[in-house]
Amino acid sequence: MRRKLDWKRLAPEGVSAKRELAYTGVALAASALWSLGTLGRLGKEFDALAPQAAQGKAVALTGFQGILGTALFGFYLTAIAMVFLAMWHYAKLGKAREKADAPHIRALAVPALGVMTALCLSLILTLVYHGLFLENRGRLEEIFNRAYGAGYAENGGGINA
Repeated sequence: MRRKLDWKRLAPEGVSAKRELAYTGVALAASALWSLGTLGRLGKEFDALAPQAAQGKAVALTGFQGILGTALFGFYLTAIAMVFLAMWHYAKLGKAREKADAPHIRALAVPALGVMTALCLSLILTLVYHGLFLENRGRLEEIFNRAYGAGYAENGGGINA
């Protein structure tokens, strides 16, 4: 037999857990959209460096932290906001006339879920962006090696040839 979720037990009296979860979802979605700037930075770097690599010129590559930039800050700010939400919940519980059952669950359910989701999403996106970063580096290296190898063969295979 399946029990129905009691939303009133997930937030202090007078607070809508559904609404808080919806706002948390909106904050996480906005954070995900903000993080897409990483893809733009990767594309710009490739577009700027690919012609130079194709000519066999050495290129200066931006490190992963430089490409990532502030992409994950939205998730971190959401997690920090969840800490303040938990403090507000505890303040609401302290002012309540009747003592709530399981006060810690009421105060921490939504904030804990928000923090865990924000940190998990930031970890997943870090891994995805790092994979794309390495793939971008591999493509640039392949272009450079093709051009450098062609130039190497044209010169008779080396300096002393």
